[in-house]
Amino acid sequence: MTEEQAKELLQKYLDQQASPQEQKKVEEWYATLQSKDVALSADRKAAIGAQMFAHLQVAMQEKPKPVKVFKLQSFIRIAAAVFLIITIGISVWKLNTKVAPENQVTVVTGNKQQKRITLSDGSVVLLGPSAKLCYPKAFASNSRHIALKEGEAFFDIAHQEKRPFTVHTSAGVDIKVLGTSFKVKSYQANKQLEVAVVTGKVAVSNQKGNLATLVKDEFLTYDKNDGRAAICKIKASAFIEFAFDGANLNQVITKLQYVYSIKILLNDITLGKLKTTASFSSKQSPEEILDIICSLHHLRFNASKNHKTFNIYR
Repeated sequence: MTEEQAKELLQKYLDQQASPQEQKKVEEWYATLQSKDVALSADRKAAIGAQMFAHLQVAMQEKPKPVKVFKLQSFIRIAAAVFLIITIGISVWKLNTKVAPENQVTVVTGNKQQKRITLSDGSVVLLGPSAKLCYPKAFASNSRHIALKEGEAFFDIAHQEKRPFTVHTSAGVDIKVLGTSFKVKSYQANKQLEVAVVTGKVAVSNQKGNLATLVKDEFLTYDKNDGRAAICKIKASAFIEFAFDGANLNQVITKLQYVYSIKILLNDITLGKLKTTASFSSKQSPEEILDIICSLHHLRFNASKNHKTFNIYR
């Protein structure tokens, strides 16, 4: 039975138009509700609460009707109906958002083995020895979630602004990014978890909230016992290669902004259509890369005093 069909049946029950068989079915449903364990996220609770509040506002604005004797039986019927509608809605939502087991992939490496994994969005994961990674064959339309159950991994994440990427760890720490590269070290036998950012920016959080926002060359250690995080600067020991094969200048700028945490502006929007074919490494400075790109298109650029904002012009 669909959620809509269930609501129709409940309305018939409330209007006392349901057949004896239909009444029995609703009452059997209600009798089993208390035995169900329904887990809700904070976002879902807020959404249900907002929806119920909206219904109450509508009800309060309706014209008052003649007073009727309110029987206890009517109250039980309404309570059962509301509770059942919410429960059915939650169940349908859980079914629609749950990742099917057959869509999950689990990769485990040996104690001397490394693996390179390319995800469905083009992101790349370099899995270290004695590691375990779980990820879906295809990501959802509005988010990307994977789980590093054990070990060490280097992530080079494809930039997709409307689909944030989150790495969940067994330590209860999540790393959320839009498009960047970073390293996570999380062994269950170790009391510390480590996150090192090579390019871009990541947000690290646990169940209590945000722990830190890390940028390029920053390193975080998290103590699993007391839940404390410490941040320090490091000299990046890992680099990424990124290539452009006929990409337009807007796409190139987007990538460079996330790799180096900088801002690049075009003084003429038509420049964004220029095509670029070249390969670079994060070992290179943004100035060096921009110099090459501008030379290809006979353009020029200048930088702000802090070298965080660049302007490209003819």
